[in-house]
Amino acid sequence: MTDITELESRLSAALDRIGQGLDRLESAGPRTAQDEGLGAELDAQQQANAELEERLKALREEQDTRLAAFEARIEAQNAQMADLDGQLQALRRSNAELREVAGELREAMEAELADPALIDRAMAAELDALRAERDAEVAELGAVLSELKPLVEERK
Repeated sequence: MTDITELESRLSAALDRIGQGLDRLESAGPRTAQDEGLGAELDAQQQANAELEERLKALREEQDTRLAAFEARIEAQNAQMADLDGQLQALRRSNAELREVAGELREAMEAELADPALIDRAMAAELDALRAERDAEVAELGAVLSELKPLVEERK
């Protein structure tokens, strides 16, 4: 970013010098040897100005490309975090249901009332909790892998 600022200031200074040279040329009468020297200097300054403008354009394009890549990466990370958050919420709900069913099952066992439907419900809640836990782990691993992938590619 400091390169762009430096180039812009150099470009402004060059344009000012060109403008001053043009003003001197317009105010002077017929061309003299000094005018020819100024004309050559003007041409050199215009060439330097064109080169600086090209460098500035290239730097801005590079900066825009990098910015777009960073924005895309941030967007992908935000999507992964949203997915991971959804998986964790599902895991919390499944665990809450599992605790509730386990408590009911414990009460039924204490009262010596074995209810097959309650046992089935407990097993289903446990399976849901395991699935939710697995989905959360998969989402977490996906987030970790997406962070590691650019690092591995850089090393190649």
